[in-house]
Amino acid sequence: MSDRRLNLACALLLLAGCAPQATRTNVSGSSLNSLQANTPRVEQGVSQERLQSLAAVLTGKAPAPDGKIIAERGSREGREQTRQFLSHTLTEMGYSPERHEYRSHGINILTRLMANQPSDEYILIGAHLDSVRNTGADDNNSGTVAVLEAARLLKQLKGRQRNIIFAWFDEEELGLIGSYALARDLKKQGLKIQSVHTLDMVGWDADQDRTIEIEQPDGELWAYYNMVNEQHGLNLPLVRTSSGSTDHVAFRETGFKSVGMCEEWTNKDTTPYYHRKTDVYETINFAYLTDVTRLATAVVADLSQKIAAPLIYEQVPHERFPSRPRFHHASYDGLPLN
Repeated sequence: MSDRRLNLACALLLLAGCAPQATRTNVSGSSLNSLQANTPRVEQGVSQERLQSLAAVLTGKAPAPDGKIIAERGSREGREQTRQFLSHTLTEMGYSPERHEYRSHGINILTRLMANQPSDEYILIGAHLDSVRNTGADDNNSGTVAVLEAARLLKQLKGRQRNIIFAWFDEEELGLIGSYALARDLKKQGLKIQSVHTLDMVGWDADQDRTIEIEQPDGELWAYYNMVNEQHGLNLPLVRTSSGSTDHVAFRETGFKSVGMCEEWTNKDTTPYYHRKTDVYETINFAYLTDVTRLATAVVADLSQKIAAPLIYEQVPHERFPSRPRFHHASYDGLPLN
């Protein structure tokens, strides 16, 4: 090889070594991009004690700030008390809570966290706030407080490039009424929702294996959850299922990419107190709820910073994975609660 050709080859190798690396990573998450490597892990701030404190109010174990007890979350009064507590807590965090009134007795609560730079993209994370005329410690106080804690921490996150909507849906137990109403309204507004993440029943882990079910993850979301789980060192066992009948379905059917998080509902390591008066504060596994909250917070944090999905992932139809139905009701009254 001539000296000229040798010098050209060396120069090309030098330029290749200095070129910026792709921001995507493979499914195993073996490499991080520079933003991930230098970003503090916001989910490390999840406080089990705070989750317990919030849950104590929402399950009637402790009074709300106004001194009242939220005895249940199925009646109009109980759900309104719940909305007032959510709004009070969000205001204390520095948010401006919104009441999304879609009918006379149906009201969602939501609030927005805008990106650190102008953006027209949103991520939505939410949970249903109602129960079936009981304290609903697992169904769905657990998801409700997880989203509240995520809202507290993500407000502190720097470098957010997407806006975040935190939402608490009314009337899920009657057939996803609140989440359908919100999904339709967001669609009508033309909001660009990058993805929707819902949490329903995330407070039971009898076998203590820390497994989280990821329900019907659309697009790259299954790969994304696994990437975040590994790269953030959470190391939680994740299992994919096709279970629906909860709020992520409402958003998917309205045209938004969605996913749900749950305890092992499909694989039946789930609360035996489902829709019973015995679904109380003392039955919640708060260490497990803390794990779920950390994963949800980490996923939304990375999405808000536009951390890219794995470069290679397989999209597999939902119906190839196991599922188990949930139950909806005609009303909150007259239920056979044991």
